[in-house]
Amino acid sequence: MIEHIKLDYDLDVFLDADYEQHHGSCISYQIREQKDQHEKAGGFPKSYSEENTKIQQLWFDDGDVDYKILGEQLNMDVKTVSTILQPPGNTVTLHRDTFFKFKDLYPDDLRPKVRANIYLQDWEPGHLIHYQDHDKEWQCSDHWSAGDGFLWDSNHLHLSGNCGLKDKYTLQISGFYLQ
Repeated sequence: MIEHIKLDYDLDVFLDADYEQHHGSCISYQIREQKDQHEKAGGFPKSYSEENTKIQQLWFDDGDVDYKILGEQLNMDVKTVSTILQPPGNTVTLHRDTFFKFKDLYPDDLRPKVRANIYLQDWEPGHLIHYQDHDKEWQCSDHWSAGDGFLWDSNHLHLSGNCGLKDKYTLQISGFYLQ
């Protein structure tokens, strides 16, 4: 499942946040959770390191932002909201969202798990997301406007890159899809 979406929300609350409070890397969990993808490539490439997979991720509780309004627009029972600042020269390697935390927190909830990935700013040269569509064909997302994005489940491989000159900001809203 994959849908193109447009979020109508005041994105400044996310852009104005203090991203200096978190610095990390995305590869620590991807090395564990994406082994099937790495095997197809002959193993996890040694050229990826914590130095070229940096992200600054923030989490927002219900009340910091309005989960109900976000959920109404996305047809989702929202459970987590986070943002990622991806500095220039960094990548989030090929992966699919496994919803590991959801499976642990809601083991008996069988509703479809989805994630909205929304751009918080207009596209800049060098900012990109590659993703598999319904037919498992690869697409490149670029030239977006703030608020544009995708809603997908765990069936879609994707990756993110910032080979531009400015920070790239995205919003991740995760929850259960309301059919």
